[in-house]
Amino acid sequence: MSVHAMNVAYAPGPDALATEDCPLCDGSRSTLLHRVTLKSEDIARTFELRKCQDCELVFVDPRLSDSELVKLYDEDFYFSTQWPYQTLASWVIDFIQTSRRHRIEQHVRSGRLLDIGSGDGRFVHHMAANGWDATGIDFSPAARDFASQFSSRARFLVGSLEDYDFRPGRLDLITLWQVLEHIGEPRPLLHRCHDLLDRGGVLVVSVPNIEGFSSQLTGERWWGLDVPRHLVHYSPGTLRRALDQAGFRDIRIRHQLLQYDPYALLHSSLDWVFTQRHFLSDLAKGHVPSDMDARDYAYNLGVLLLLGPMLTPVCVMTATASACLGRGGFIEAFARRD
Repeated sequence: MSVHAMNVAYAPGPDALATEDCPLCDGSRSTLLHRVTLKSEDIARTFELRKCQDCELVFVDPRLSDSELVKLYDEDFYFSTQWPYQTLASWVIDFIQTSRRHRIEQHVRSGRLLDIGSGDGRFVHHMAANGWDATGIDFSPAARDFASQFSSRARFLVGSLEDYDFRPGRLDLITLWQVLEHIGEPRPLLHRCHDLLDRGGVLVVSVPNIEGFSSQLTGERWWGLDVPRHLVHYSPGTLRRALDQAGFRDIRIRHQLLQYDPYALLHSSLDWVFTQRHFLSDLAKGHVPSDMDARDYAYNLGVLLLLGPMLTPVCVMTATASACLGRGGFIEAFARRD
């Protein structure tokens, strides 16, 4: 689902206490960062992004119920059925999976892998094709069905970790690619990952960085916020704290995730000018709303054609510099079980 008519107001300073306690430290004191009002046929509600005063984790309040959240993860969330640039997209996706594998294999040799939130399954297929005993798990049946149509040694499951009797200490690698921010209660999941890993096993977590330069620059328009699907927003400090609490050691955090940050910065910058949010991603996927006014469509397309070529190199340079300075818009953590 795409949220199209989204009005956002920035409200600095403290406000009324959140109805939710911090999911990382259980603190009840928080500061209001942003207030986001969604107006669409699926959601018409105001959400707050709050920063815990004790551990500095940022979280969404109120949180949608599980039954409401699951409706936001339909088939189009995982993959486009009308993607007009399949050749280019396939090349980019393959490059991303190969670079992920190379980074992983610097920390752990080939072994048993579980990819949580496996989505369309491309990463799992890639790892299986390169000698890994790879399994993906996702709560979406649509994602499983899509991932399973490609022939390989990979396996795909539907549900959560609690739905399966995984043996503790069995796995060598667990990956969470842009997943942990979708988990409202991260502590039980991270503890479970720790238990499932063999001694010396590695957990890889990739999340948006709420303290990154892209987030600071584009504010409430930042692509990484994705309210209300993203329930928790991490910084390097809060991510390290979450992993440490779960028992992980040798935690290493890197900022050079250029497969996300330049596009996210471009997307967020253009959203300040577009008449409807997410026009860039909707256009790329072929999901532009059928009811969009023709004048709005023409205006947004004109803005993209005019500003896109100018902003793209600026966004690439800015994202690269931010990563080198430790302020990347996305972070990736490698953590080891002792």
